[in-house]
Amino acid sequence: MEYGILSLIPALITILVALVTHRVALALFLGVLGGALVVSGFQLVGWARESFHYLAEAFTEPERLKIVAFVLLIGGMLEVISRSGAYSTFAHALGKKLNSPRKSRVSTWGLSMCLFFDDYANVLISGASMRQINMKNGVTPAMLAYIVDVVAIMASIMIVSTWASFEGSVMAQAGRSIGLERSITAFFIDSLPYHFYTFLAILMALVVAYTGRWFGYRADQATYHLNEKNEAANPHSKTRHLLVPVVSLIAFAVSGLLISGTYVLHQQGAPITLINILGSAPSVEILIISTLLALLLTVILLRKDRALRYTDMGRGFIKGLGEMGGVSLVILLAGALSSTSLDLGTGHYITRGISSFLTPSVVPLLIFVVSMLITVATGFSWSSMAIVMPIAFQMTTAAEMSQMIPVVSAAVISGAVSGEHIIPFSEKAVMSAAACKIQPVYHIKTQILQSASVFLAACLGYLLIGLYHSWLAAILVPLALLLLTHFIFAKPNTRAVIK
Repeated sequence: MEYGILSLIPALITILVALVTHRVALALFLGVLGGALVVSGFQLVGWARESFHYLAEAFTEPERLKIVAFVLLIGGMLEVISRSGAYSTFAHALGKKLNSPRKSRVSTWGLSMCLFFDDYANVLISGASMRQINMKNGVTPAMLAYIVDVVAIMASIMIVSTWASFEGSVMAQAGRSIGLERSITAFFIDSLPYHFYTFLAILMALVVAYTGRWFGYRADQATYHLNEKNEAANPHSKTRHLLVPVVSLIAFAVSGLLISGTYVLHQQGAPITLINILGSAPSVEILIISTLLALLLTVILLRKDRALRYTDMGRGFIKGLGEMGGVSLVILLAGALSSTSLDLGTGHYITRGISSFLTPSVVPLLIFVVSMLITVATGFSWSSMAIVMPIAFQMTTAAEMSQMIPVVSAAVISGAVSGEHIIPFSEKAVMSAAACKIQPVYHIKTQILQSASVFLAACLGYLLIGLYHSWLAAILVPLALLLLTHFIFAKPNTRAVIK
């Protein structure tokens, strides 16, 4: 059934309610109810049935529940570490070297770059572990959240990541639909140079971290006060109480992904390549197991050093679970919104509306914009990729521009991740906000101008490559304009106020 413009109702309700109330879970819930009303044909009984269907499906979907389990465990572990005083000790130890806002911002950027294997783990670990040192140097949580949120999209362009196989498989499947048979590795690698938004966003995050200036909303002292205080001094607290759990979590996760993926491929008799290994590994399950092992190691280490009693660890763990409860609810409701939007055909409606402007030279630009809009509508970048990729390949073939397949592949992925930076109900935005102790709507409000400037620059890049087929011009011209406008117009971010 065709729903036309009514298919936009869930996204519009969600965005408006989130902006007005700042309550993302409520916005998602009402967005799902609005979508169910359209699906039911505006009939009361059907509306109740469809609403229950979407909500029940979201709250029982195994993959979403696994993600929630991972987020809750990470939250619990990080709060145990916090209660031990390790963050303050770590911040104090680094204070002699990271003794300025610039150093702490750039170090946060660098740490996030090192956590490229998974975006969820990236924002939670880098945001939480660097919050105290940034706080000490007066860096606002808004700018911290912006840096970790943006750099986490590294996962979309790294072959050693939980994203690579999904992206490659979507490209390969779309290729088969037009008679193009290639390996997922070949598709993925060929698209890498053309992720213009991703490269520009990460580079501009570094520029922002270095200069302390951005196009973002100024988190002024009159409207935002940093209420979080340093944990009470603990004479038994050591920097290793933070470093050992975090490093062990990363080591367990990476080794677990490689070992389990290799085992699965060996059992299937499939080619053993790096991208196939990571694609075959049960990534969320590995992250859960790695977090449990890191948590166990944390408990053992804290008791061995007499830094925290078991009862205090238990209270901290429960508090951490509670703090991530809101994030978990948003993740589940976002799944319901995505399902509602898919049933309404929101993505296809947007794509058809934009394709009426189709000319060969603007195909990459249109694909990039459409992919962003569908992420905004559904709240989930992977669903955007799955919807737009086959359409992008078909549009490119119809325009007799098959040589542009790598470009439009990257435009789909880059556009999809850009959409997550302008909505407060994407999973990564919610996790970034939680790790930095701010509200998701506030997080998006403060970074949206910066993200929008990079998005417009990437639009120019895709237009240039469509017109002239020059990669150098498509990346250097937008970059030069971004840097020029940054150094002329970007404003310094107000220092955080610690109360």
